[in-house]
Amino acid sequence: MLALRLRVIIFLLALMGFAGCATAPPSPPASQRLIPMKEANLEMVFEENEGLESNPQDAKEVRDFYRAGVQKKALAEKQFQEKKYQEAMKSYLESCDLLSTLLQYIEEDSADYPLFEGTQILFFPNLLAADNHLKMGKIQKILGQEDAAQRNWKRALFFVRQSLRSERTEWGLALQEEILSLLPSLPK
Repeated sequence: MLALRLRVIIFLLALMGFAGCATAPPSPPASQRLIPMKEANLEMVFEENEGLESNPQDAKEVRDFYRAGVQKKALAEKQFQEKKYQEAMKSYLESCDLLSTLLQYIEEDSADYPLFEGTQILFFPNLLAADNHLKMGKIQKILGQEDAAQRNWKRALFFVRQSLRSERTEWGLALQEEILSLLPSLPK
């Protein structure tokens, strides 16, 4: 009789232990801290990817697609500043294509992506794509294509929110705020 009671008590304790595990709250995302602008920004990403130019046709690995996408974006930024809007649109689109290929395999942004042993980089394909769409929308607005601009800003908002899900950065929050100011009909 004592053995039966002992088995019942052990069974109930085990059952309560399993029930406790099943109702445990989900663990928070790995990176809850807000990464300041001085640790992650567009200029830093450009600096990390300067140097030997990546040829998009030769891209085979993640780092090749990322580097080529960043370099195309840097070229587009220069063209945008020089008001060469058609050339900038082409470069932004090429950058988006490279980043989209990359995002099919790695969906998350990271402030310390391991490139290879001992080397970490700023890896923000979502934020770069968001900024590309933001700038393409600005060009389209300048050219009088308001509907196309709105579509690009909505895409930009999607990408910036994807980025903020994985890494909370001041850069991402500032970009999101700018995009939302251009889309006043959307909820903040």
